[in-house]
Amino acid sequence: MAIVPMKFVSACTDREHLDEMLLRARSCGLLHPVSASEIVTEDNDGKLLNEDNPYSGYRQTIRNLAHSIGCDLKEKGTPSKTYTKEEIEAFISEITEKFGITTDSNEVLLTPDDEAALKELSKCGFERIHACRYLNFGFGRLPADSFKKLSMYGQEYFVHHRCHATDQYIWMVYVTSDSYAQKVKKIFQELYFEPIDIPSVDVHRLMEDYRDRINDVYAYCDREDEICSMYPDVAVLEDKMILSGFIQADEADAFKNVFADLPVDFRFKEPSEMPQCKCPTVLKNNWFARPFELFVEMYSLPQYGDFDPTFFMALTYCLLFGIMFGDMGQGLVLMAIGFAFEKKGKLFGIIGRVGITSTVFGFLFGSLFGYEDALNPIHQKLFHVREKLFDVMANSNTMFLLIGAIAIGAVLIMITQLINITNNMKKKKYGEVLFSQNGVAGLVFYGSIMFAVVYDKLVGVNIAKNPLYIAICFVLPVLCFIMKEPFSNAVEHRTVKPKEGWGGYVTQSIFEMIEILLSFVTNSMSYLRVGGFVLSHAGMMLVVMTLVKMTGGAGPVVLIIGNAFVMILEGLIVGIQTLRLEYYEMFSRYYTGGGVRFKALQAD
Repeated sequence: MAIVPMKFVSACTDREHLDEMLLRARSCGLLHPVSASEIVTEDNDGKLLNEDNPYSGYRQTIRNLAHSIGCDLKEKGTPSKTYTKEEIEAFISEITEKFGITTDSNEVLLTPDDEAALKELSKCGFERIHACRYLNFGFGRLPADSFKKLSMYGQEYFVHHRCHATDQYIWMVYVTSDSYAQKVKKIFQELYFEPIDIPSVDVHRLMEDYRDRINDVYAYCDREDEICSMYPDVAVLEDKMILSGFIQADEADAFKNVFADLPVDFRFKEPSEMPQCKCPTVLKNNWFARPFELFVEMYSLPQYGDFDPTFFMALTYCLLFGIMFGDMGQGLVLMAIGFAFEKKGKLFGIIGRVGITSTVFGFLFGSLFGYEDALNPIHQKLFHVREKLFDVMANSNTMFLLIGAIAIGAVLIMITQLINITNNMKKKKYGEVLFSQNGVAGLVFYGSIMFAVVYDKLVGVNIAKNPLYIAICFVLPVLCFIMKEPFSNAVEHRTVKPKEGWGGYVTQSIFEMIEILLSFVTNSMSYLRVGGFVLSHAGMMLVVMTLVKMTGGAGPVVLIIGNAFVMILEGLIVGIQTLRLEYYEMFSRYYTGGGVRFKALQAD
């Protein structure tokens, strides 16, 4: 229905309070920032805030170190103090040195079972094990069958302790004297012992000692990285730091309140006062049209201050889909699914809304889950008809369906032409308003053809043979198509003569005019698919009902499966074809898009 009004805002402070201002601007989620390069010009003698950002590298380094030692980092924590760059670098070096001892000795990646066994062994103290001068320790895993054979050696040369076990392996540590070390090592080799190096330091205990400090330094680097990442949006004017961007107009007071206790000055402007900055777009639609913003965004957002096609698209999409997918029962199922899961995404909202029109047209067509006669008594009572209001499968109605589809297309084409005329009037593009195929000339030409056809069918008089009618309604619009550029230049007070000269221009324009005339024909014929899919849907349900009758007792199961199959297949095809009509037959006539999505600064 509308595009949310926006305001351009500049927040100004001194260098001392800049970082805090940037943090609050990021955390409030109200500001769509504008790069300082768009604000700084030769006229205002501004500068960009050129400062390095080493914190991104620090942040990633700490993250990598934490991952390698198994330390879980707290995201978006609050640092307890500030750190200088030298302190951060010294801390990273300290971590690397402390934990590098263990990582160097463990070139093989340890499994969870290895870790469990090491945790049990750590109760003895890794430092104490390595400090023993006359004892030799071996740690690793032994096949379960081999472990049973250890008793054969009488343990005269070693003692052992089991640390961990699975069905296949036993993790153990053995101790022997230096005198028997080689002999014991050979014994265990024969038993297929797989040694694992004993760490010099207990990583888990060491990590617990450093966990809080790692998280604190990481939180500080994370916060400073956020601040530095916003520096390209800060302009420096007369020693003042200025952050500029767009906010929604009704949130201006809320944005100012975010900085209530900081020395920040504000200046608000209308987006039109800052033409060098492209204002972002926020769509605001009612309950019915809101889900269709998904399709508008897929095509392209409207530019700020332009026409929002969402409501018109919602109406036409639901109308066309409902006609092509006319089944009351299946429409009710679509409604139930769509509205039940609407909070999961806009696509479900669209399904629910097209279910409404599918239900309405299904009722008018007298179709209920493929039963074409189920609603006949209701139709006879309400509409006083012999059987039902409209029988889709009747041969006498086929031509009516196809002609009706073209008529719907003709009406929609003329409506889109009117929308285009209105939009260009607001933009003061009078050449497009008067002389384009989607302007007054195109509307007169196409509307006159449709009027002549209808008038001939209703009254029996072919007014298209009238010379005056031909001259005004056909010849004059075609002349406007050919001479669009010179006529537009004359209306908008520019040079009338084309850049490429009259000869080349007229030749090119004649071919373009032929293309325009053909496009009117092809665009109109494109709406035949509306009637075609009405017949297609009815035909598929006829096949389902035939199978139901053929399968006897299994008929109810076939009915359910058949309806589900038709709903999924036909629903997907009809949805795509309706979207194609929206994009190629309607949007192409009145909508350009090119808008920028409103993307507020937010903490990651």
